[in-house]
Amino acid sequence: MLKYTGHPFVDVGTATITAFAEKANPEDVDRQDLDSVASFIEQHYTKDPLKSFLTAIFPNAGYVQPAMKPEKFAAFLDRYLYGYKNEERLPGRRCVYCGREASVQVFRQHVPMLTGEGLLNFFPGAAPGLPVCGFCLLCIQAFPLGATKSSGRTLIIHSDNEQVTLRAAWNFLDDNLKYLDMHDITKYPDQKFPRTIFVDQVLKISGDLDERSSSITLYHLTNYGTTADVNIMHLPSQTVEFLAVANSAKFGQIWREIVRRAWQKVDDARPGVARNFLYEDLVDLPEKAARFVQVYFLRQGFRAPARFKDDPRNGYAFERELDLISWGLTAMFLREVIEMEAERIEAIRNLGDGLSSYVSRTNDRRFFRDFYRVDKYGQLRGLLIKVSNAEVRGGRPPLIGFDEFITIFEEGEELPRIDWRLARDLVLIRMIERLHQEGKMIEEMVPEEEVAPGGQAAEI
Repeated sequence: MLKYTGHPFVDVGTATITAFAEKANPEDVDRQDLDSVASFIEQHYTKDPLKSFLTAIFPNAGYVQPAMKPEKFAAFLDRYLYGYKNEERLPGRRCVYCGREASVQVFRQHVPMLTGEGLLNFFPGAAPGLPVCGFCLLCIQAFPLGATKSSGRTLIIHSDNEQVTLRAAWNFLDDNLKYLDMHDITKYPDQKFPRTIFVDQVLKISGDLDERSSSITLYHLTNYGTTADVNIMHLPSQTVEFLAVANSAKFGQIWREIVRRAWQKVDDARPGVARNFLYEDLVDLPEKAARFVQVYFLRQGFRAPARFKDDPRNGYAFERELDLISWGLTAMFLREVIEMEAERIEAIRNLGDGLSSYVSRTNDRRFFRDFYRVDKYGQLRGLLIKVSNAEVRGGRPPLIGFDEFITIFEEGEELPRIDWRLARDLVLIRMIERLHQEGKMIEEMVPEEEVAPGGQAAEI
């Protein structure tokens, strides 16, 4: 009866009904389960707190129209909520979601983001409305139970991995049932910061999945009035895999501390109430991976005024947070999220080892500061040539060879890579970790009133 179709509204609704029935798979849901969820919808959708929530999802539907006469409301329920029981069919029309015979034409008050009744706008068969079967329509009516409200909109989570969709809907359903059990609540709680809620849910889900390489998408939508709109946020599979590994026993302790220090500075730092800036920035990966590395792994704070209130990143400074500098976690990020070549990662690590050994042996604090502050590619190249020549004159091998330099910093001879600053930050991470392990006073090597590498405040 129920099955996943690939459409987020239908799939989240399918997952919600499956969770409501406490079943593991949609195929296990029976008619009695459908009747139970339909009866629950009939009972709760017409009164607060869900009624106020549904106004932005199903405007003009019978659930939210107090002036609708009882006989008309009964006909609405029979046709659109209990339509899976009816034998009515639309001749020659197939459900656009599952392919079964359609039983009803639906409009904006039944399915979010459609046009209103009577408007013709690229519908199948040049007929107003979308042909849908009773089973898929029930799923669409049920999906708000597997959603949450955030910033005045509805938030749902969907994935190509059906277990992710099920787990997310199950979590939100549990929260909603708890709200409905609180008899003194008349308004549905409106949480803030949808990105933070999104990543928090992904973290809760990813640790329990057998297959973790799944892309996950957030739909943050409103169907209200003339402001109908949807924001789509996406976590690709490589980011999801990174999160799963970061939370594993190998990296979990340091990763959780990095996450903890990324919470907005408020009394109640939790999803829905406060923003977690790391969670927010994860949604911009891999496009903004270089900035992510600089802020969260190199712990490079900002010196410009923060865009957001109570932003903890203003106070980040690696010399005060040496416990969070981890080459192992950084290298895993490079492999999973950026998909950097193993040869380049190894070359960066070796250069960091060589430079840290040089600084430790010679106590050349000036080189460390200059490498940290370098603003132009020519300066970086000149610094490495200078110290390598000094090593050769002292009867030691150069700190970096031609092939290694090309691998790390250049596309070709004297043609810098577009991400050469990222490579410099990565070398710094390895240097700082090694020097700290050797007991060197890193804070003494950093000049006072320093700004982000490159000579400018890091961009938010």
